[in-house]
Amino acid sequence: MNEKFIQLSRELKHRPILEKALGYFPNLPLVAIDCGCGAGNESAYLLSKGFNVHAFDISIDAQKVCTERFKDDSKFIFYHESFEDFNFPSASLIIASSSLFFCDPSYFYSVIERIINALSEGGILVVDLLGTHDEWVIREPTKFIGFTYQDIADLFLCDFNLLFHKEINENLPLLDGYIKTWHLHMLILQKK
Repeated sequence: MNEKFIQLSRELKHRPILEKALGYFPNLPLVAIDCGCGAGNESAYLLSKGFNVHAFDISIDAQKVCTERFKDDSKFIFYHESFEDFNFPSASLIIASSSLFFCDPSYFYSVIERIINALSEGGILVVDLLGTHDEWVIREPTKFIGFTYQDIADLFLCDFNLLFHKEINENLPLLDGYIKTWHLHMLILQKK
């Protein structure tokens, strides 16, 4: 993730799915993990709702932006780490929107296990996964994992209830304007 992307994304609002997820949020401690936080847009929204936020990103540019953006907020902690290295603390909400699919595939399932273990009973997981027809999955199958709905059910529905699923399969621009074929599963899950 480069500085240009971080600066472009900083101008965006938080993702609408986050508001939807908070509509399901149970009476649990307000502790969230923002995975691959980028410019911290989801973190900012969660802080405004009273959450303590643990945010991580491997990008040094994300670190610079978030450190400056949240320098006066004691409820925000930034970690300069990747999915593969992050030690997930206990949380009631974990957000991995547009980030988990960048996890090294050889670590993906162990990261999922760590996410499950970190999330409290009744906690909410907001996650995007690439579908099998996504441009990145087709072009770089050793770098990205594509999922069918059945794959998602097999991966999550033993430990979670599915609260929301939206599948997107269309051409949409990246922040830099490049038109990409997206096949995406947007999920809100609640730990059993």
